[in-house]
Amino acid sequence: MQEIKLVTVFINPEMYERFFTSNINLNCYELIGIDNRQFNHGLPVIYNNIIEKNIHDNCWLFFVHEDFEIKCGLAVVGRLDQTSVYGTFGINLENDAPVPYGRHLCSNKDGSHAVEVGNEVTNTAKVQTLDCQSILIHTSLLATYPGLRFDEKLTFDLYAEDFCISAQKNFGIEIKVFPLQFQHYSHGKLTERYYKGIDYLAKKYPTIAVPGSCSFIGGRANELEQKFKYDIPANQNSQDDMIFWSIIRSFPNRLKSFFSFY
Repeated sequence: MQEIKLVTVFINPEMYERFFTSNINLNCYELIGIDNRQFNHGLPVIYNNIIEKNIHDNCWLFFVHEDFEIKCGLAVVGRLDQTSVYGTFGINLENDAPVPYGRHLCSNKDGSHAVEVGNEVTNTAKVQTLDCQSILIHTSLLATYPGLRFDEKLTFDLYAEDFCISAQKNFGIEIKVFPLQFQHYSHGKLTERYYKGIDYLAKKYPTIAVPGSCSFIGGRANELEQKFKYDIPANQNSQDDMIFWSIIRSFPNRLKSFFSFY
């Protein structure tokens, strides 16, 4: 069995216990749970620390949010190429519009308002960015590229998108979504911190423009915004729902086949 270590930083121990320590689908994998209530460290700092502690192990590190419920085993991971970076929800630019990959349920924290989000993936699908909800990396890839790490100037937003841009731009590494049955109990919202992160990445990557879950990213994002606007309703807080409603409202006819419930 391919060794997998699930890394979860949590501030809600009840949610972590429900989705991880008591999840029968995960009882054969190593769980690394980090209680972040006292120190409130940025996730990139914690993730990089975990990488250094496990860099010499031949294993997959699966960084997932505390509100991420895995509803199946992880046997699919054993069939993945170790030279790519993976996630379960990602965005690709197609015909000037961001297209989401990684079909799953997205809901409020209490499980209400659950909707199916994302284009279904049966094998793997190449994307440009991954959502921060999950990112899967093999330690052999991290050992090969010591510069491939999370940017600690980011804290809780956009670190996965930055990781993807860096992996592709600096090391020629492909980013992919793999199929997994899961539910994301997401109730995030765009804050001032998010927009500061967008400004930071625009300066960090002045010649780049890629689609993210909630906005275009990079110094040339305005060029993509001239062709597509992320139309986010005020009452829609979930990051997964943001990209879903943005795409549906702007390109309803072309994307009907992507969403079974449309």
